[in-house]
Amino acid sequence: MLLISACVLTLPAFAADAPKVVNAVRVDVPPVIDGWVNDAQWQKAPPVLDFTQFDPEEGALPTEVTSVRLLYDDRALYVGVICYDAHPQKIVRQLTRRDRSSEADRFSVMIDSYFDRQTAFVFVTNVSGVQSDGVLSQDGNVYDITWDAVWSVRTRVFQDGWSAEFAIPYNALRFVQQPDGIYRWGINFRRYISRKKETDEWIMVPRSETLQISKWGYVDGIRGIAPPLHVELLPYVSGTAQYETATEAHPWTKSYKGQAGVDIKYGVARNFTLDATVNPDFGQVEVDQSVLNLTVFETRFPEKRPFFVEGAQMFTFGSSVDNTPLSLFFTRRIGKQPTGSPYVTAPPGGSIDDNPQVTTIYGAAKVTGRTNSGFSLGAMTATTGEMDAVTIDSAGKRSTIRTEPRGSYNVVRAKQEFDGGSWLGGMGTLAVRDAMIPGYSGGLDWNVHFGGSAYSLDGYVAGAHSSEARVLTDGSSGSDGAAGRLLFSRIAAEHWFYTGSFDFYTRYFNCNDIGFFAQPHDFGDYLQLIYRENFGTGILRRYAFSLVPATRWNWNHVLTTSTAELTFTGEFLNFWRPTVIYDAYLPAYDDEERGIIGTYRRPAGHSFTAQVQTDPRSNVVATMTGIYAFNEKGKSSWTGSLGLGLRPVPWVELTPTVLWLRSRKDEAWVYPGGNVSDAAVAPSPFSVFADRDVDELDLELQGTVTFTKNLSLQFFSQILLARGMYSGYRRFDGGTPVPYDYPSNPSFLNADFNEAILNANVLLRWEYIPGSTLYLVWTQGRLGDSGDYTSGFGPRFRDTFALPHEDVLVLKISYWFPL
Repeated sequence: MLLISACVLTLPAFAADAPKVVNAVRVDVPPVIDGWVNDAQWQKAPPVLDFTQFDPEEGALPTEVTSVRLLYDDRALYVGVICYDAHPQKIVRQLTRRDRSSEADRFSVMIDSYFDRQTAFVFVTNVSGVQSDGVLSQDGNVYDITWDAVWSVRTRVFQDGWSAEFAIPYNALRFVQQPDGIYRWGINFRRYISRKKETDEWIMVPRSETLQISKWGYVDGIRGIAPPLHVELLPYVSGTAQYETATEAHPWTKSYKGQAGVDIKYGVARNFTLDATVNPDFGQVEVDQSVLNLTVFETRFPEKRPFFVEGAQMFTFGSSVDNTPLSLFFTRRIGKQPTGSPYVTAPPGGSIDDNPQVTTIYGAAKVTGRTNSGFSLGAMTATTGEMDAVTIDSAGKRSTIRTEPRGSYNVVRAKQEFDGGSWLGGMGTLAVRDAMIPGYSGGLDWNVHFGGSAYSLDGYVAGAHSSEARVLTDGSSGSDGAAGRLLFSRIAAEHWFYTGSFDFYTRYFNCNDIGFFAQPHDFGDYLQLIYRENFGTGILRRYAFSLVPATRWNWNHVLTTSTAELTFTGEFLNFWRPTVIYDAYLPAYDDEERGIIGTYRRPAGHSFTAQVQTDPRSNVVATMTGIYAFNEKGKSSWTGSLGLGLRPVPWVELTPTVLWLRSRKDEAWVYPGGNVSDAAVAPSPFSVFADRDVDELDLELQGTVTFTKNLSLQFFSQILLARGMYSGYRRFDGGTPVPYDYPSNPSFLNADFNEAILNANVLLRWEYIPGSTLYLVWTQGRLGDSGDYTSGFGPRFRDTFALPHEDVLVLKISYWFPL
């Protein structure tokens, strides 16, 4: 074992200093990857020792010594790491599943193999040998942990600390072949010492810097290698059993299905890769979390399907320093719930025999890559099948109802990068479905760095043509719209940061054929001023204040948003983190964009939020949040939540969460069905408002039980109870709402609700050989709405377990063939 004394440590090196270089040494025979770092080959490579502390004392010398050496051959890059520790018995270990963050000692290797100073591949191991990998993009501002590669690492604990050996094949990296065969890559190393909450980095990028990858050091000495032109096949077979209990609409049903498909990865050129999937099965994906939504805007759920998640950052449009892109392309439109399925009803005296809730994906393919000149290209296409629901009438006659036409979804993304980290990009999308007008969109976006990369100017302009015209209350309609944004920011400073932004979305802008847009069509701006102190005094290690005023107007120049938010965040010396937020809501107006007829003046209001998170190193970590809000019309709202992170033993993680909400006397538009006609009181349609009382209780439990590094059981369960009641109905016709006897209206729709939802998901995952996995999944869903607000949460909790339910069992096995 290599022995190194702390006296060899040099003065700390910062990102602003001259770039540091580590040399990799070629070997004819690779080292044995067993975690010991004692093969003779390692002695040929010079060690990297000069790490700098990032946390908790930025810029200080590390409290422990770290040594890193690099070797390579024609197949892979090898990284040998020795993490010396004066108290090895205190090294924190945790066994968890791959790609899950662990509170344990760990080491990260980050490689900018494109050498574009914007993108990097990250390879992580903790002391127990649990692997994690991902992709950093936008100069380190975005991290995609869903990216997976096949690589190996082994770890060992010994009397002076712990060590690790990485073998990273070149097919796990992407790089461009150099004409002279000489390569220079960006690189950085990071060590985390859990018990001290200490992070040490070879190139320490201070918190005053927003950009990271462009500040890293270099690895030299790599010569005579070539990016592999490889093929990988990942075929799978799966079996699914589905059971659905009887309801008034359909009898008890069961169904069984077998399925097979394949994922393909093919190097179409040295720096471009084709990924394809044929007849994909995403049965192993975790269910979505249920939420209460009392607005006209669609709820956005995250993408979790591996094919669409991997490389998703390439298809992000309009990304900026505040991480609020414009979603011209939203992969969950592919394979979504059939548009007509929520509206399928059973015939009188009959039943629904079949009503698919997911559109079948026949196949999808994408090509991504980057050239020597910094030009990046991504293209994706996917084809989905037509979907039909089947009903049976009282005479036994079967009828077919088309709920989703056959479709093709397509996107092309291009980006040119320039020196200094600036870039210019473009995107185009196209959705084509049978018997429908095509929907398409496109735009240009940019990010310009200047002033030594201390400032940035971001923005985009985009247009969209929707397959369906948007009809406004004045009778006008249109299918074409535009959107744009311009954002200026100071992104590197010691203390003061600021941002100014202006954006707009025209009346008929709608990219939802293949994108996601769920907000008002309006225009507005916001300013943000931040003061950050990274070297606090007294009980605070660091803290920051921010002030964000924002205003928005509709296209009739009516003020629809006027807010100001003041936020304090900090970190105590004991690593607890407090957050305090005050929001002021100045009077503004709701309009038809939010569902109502006319313009309704929202009252002024205030909101106070307090949150504290305890030390994340503990085996019991708590996040406690309290929110109180009120307005000048008598609304009051209380929200409290408690989230726990429990590690009773190193191989078990439990995350229970409780959220409780109580809102009273909220003058709100009655949703749904709150726009009505009544000739007895008004000649034109009007909106109905009322005092809305809402109670919500959300109980969740997530957990992971890790038996070995390659065998784990994870589970998620949620019970969501939500009830709401409308009282004191009022008619609104553009002035002050006046009392109205809404129940006497023939079109009266009682919008009171008392929902009970249960979601459960259990996944057994076994990676029986690298890249090849067996999944066993059970999913259950229950949903019911009694409509009776008077029934409390106690009875409704018990009722949840008696609701009709759907159970799905999936067994899936895949096998990785590297060719």
